[in-house]
Amino acid sequence: MLTDNHNHTKFFSPDAKMSIEEMNAACISNNVKRLAITEHYEIDYPYKNDPLWKLFDIKKYQESFTDWKKALAPQVELLWGIELGFKEGIEKEIDDIGAKYSFDSVILSAHLFEEKDFYFDREVYERYSKNELITKYVELLVSMADKCNNYCTIGHYDYINRYSSWEDPAIYYSICPKQFDNLFEILASKEKSLEINTRSIFKMMQKNSINVLPDKELLLRFKDVGGRLISLGSDSHTSDTIGFYFNEVGEYLKSLGFDSVCYFKNMKPYQEGL
Repeated sequence: MLTDNHNHTKFFSPDAKMSIEEMNAACISNNVKRLAITEHYEIDYPYKNDPLWKLFDIKKYQESFTDWKKALAPQVELLWGIELGFKEGIEKEIDDIGAKYSFDSVILSAHLFEEKDFYFDREVYERYSKNELITKYVELLVSMADKCNNYCTIGHYDYINRYSSWEDPAIYYSICPKQFDNLFEILASKEKSLEINTRSIFKMMQKNSINVLPDKELLLRFKDVGGRLISLGSDSHTSDTIGFYFNEVGEYLKSLGFDSVCYFKNMKPYQEGL
């Protein structure tokens, strides 16, 4: 099984329920030999009543991670990561965190759009058409990828479709090709990875979407502009989704001409064959 690069535990991600023991058992059961824990860290999160607003002590997280590694089965390699939530104006804080701590992997994600998290505030879908909202969201990803530097991966570029009521929730390259090109060119030039987030696939399945896999044209365009790093993440908050749909995504990528995906150690990418 390929590396699962995106996971959360109940100890530092308040929206997760997974214990280390459950994670370990799931890795063994699903033959996941390498897994990154990437706890949520949302700087200046606008939802003051949500637990994500209160930032955890990263040093305590590091100490806990060291203990977790000792407790894991020897066949599971555990990587230390973090998922940093982006908003305009905190680029320096984000880069400082990436530079200060010895993470294996830093995921940079945009959960907020116009100071609203789609998870809580669905009315944003009413203010824009599907194409308008996707275009604006990808423009936000472009700004995020360009202004920040100490990260490894852009997380769930398709986060925007998870909570929509669109008849077809799939995100297509053709909706905003210029914006996607800008994003892909930045990722390629900085040697950052584009994440295929299988939690998004799971959400698409729940919506009975016809197209649950990432858009073929989108992935091929990423490759065409020089993007060579694709990472897989289940975005698991419970142990039952670790490694979800990885085999299917791997076969899909191979059918498009990709021969590897990546993971990160000490912020450096390593390829693993499909």
